[in-house]
Amino acid sequence: MEIISMKNSVLFFMLFFLFACSKDNTCDTPFGDGAQIDINMPDFAALQTVGGTVTVNRGYKGIFVRRVSYGEFVAFECACPHCHDERLLPLEGWAGAVLECPSCHSLFETEYGNPLEGAATSCPLYQYYTQFDGYILSIY
Repeated sequence: MEIISMKNSVLFFMLFFLFACSKDNTCDTPFGDGAQIDINMPDFAALQTVGGTVTVNRGYKGIFVRRVSYGEFVAFECACPHCHDERLLPLEGWAGAVLECPSCHSLFETEYGNPLEGAATSCPLYQYYTQFDGYILSIY
């Protein structure tokens, strides 16, 4: 009788851990294809100056791009890492320095993609790699 009880306990714990580990990891942000953009084109002219930002209609919900220095750019997926299907928007009055999820109201800084507050405080933004040749910014 004790062996059956022990087997049931082991089975219970195995099922518990199986289902506990299979739940959705909200930090697994969906992302899509990158882009190649010419920063001299009118739609991307803001990227000609340090601190300039644009949102490119690529990726999963868009790609937020910020020029950090003369030759350095950062690019983040605009999908909220907590809500997944919500598109992050620049927070009014912050000149592209902070993105906000309209659903869960999580805030993210745009230099490293770290969460500042809200439901996604343990989930940074998905960051794309960037490469700049002086004219074309490749995002991948």
